[in-house]
Amino acid sequence: MVNSFKKISIEEYLERLGSGSPTPGGGAAAALTSAQGAALIMMVANHTIGKPKYAEFEELNTFILEEAKELLVKLEAGMDRDAKAFGRVSDAYALPRLFSDIQIDRVSAEIDRLRAEGHTIDDINEDGMTEEIMDQIENALKADRQAEISAASEEAAEAPLALMEDSLSALRLAATMKGRSNRMLESDIYVAALSLAAGIRSANFNVEANLPAIEKADPEAASSIRLRSAGILAETDTIINGLLG
Repeated sequence: MVNSFKKISIEEYLERLGSGSPTPGGGAAAALTSAQGAALIMMVANHTIGKPKYAEFEELNTFILEEAKELLVKLEAGMDRDAKAFGRVSDAYALPRLFSDIQIDRVSAEIDRLRAEGHTIDDINEDGMTEEIMDQIENALKADRQAEISAASEEAAEAPLALMEDSLSALRLAATMKGRSNRMLESDIYVAALSLAAGIRSANFNVEANLPAIEKADPEAASSIRLRSAGILAETDTIINGLLG
């Protein structure tokens, strides 16, 4: 994969999005949707700054432009962050969970690794690999795999959650611009706001998708993430209703 999705052409990005490759996927699409919203905010600000007609809003739009620039960088990075997080989740689910998943020549190394991580596994004696030892190994493998799935899922939930937070920050800027920027471009503010709202709602699906795995290991963390995303969704609806109502 390329170092960054933002460095490829739109044509190549869409081709990859529609392919059988796991990334880019919905998370990257959500990030790009929000990034377009932030870019539109910058466009409106740029077409307002320096216009004598909007001199009273010069300082506000200059501030908005700088804020939107910073948010755009974060939103663009969200495309790659999502792909990285997805890769870790995929790797976690691919970890061995049964004794039969371990290659014969890897058994000793796996036992050493599991012991180093605190699991109790008896020594192999003259009786060889007993059922009891195999059960110990399997229990350790399953525990390790579930812990990594949970940790990876939390990272995979934090990526779209950060996207939601950054998108909301940009959406607040869009709402501030109505009536305080170039009136010829008011429709672009609406498109920016709707793009950001779409990015937020789309990212939330990715947050929700990872919560069950987090909940198994850390119900409090899952609850905290759910509350944060719910608050963002509620404020998003309030802003959109106020802007377009």
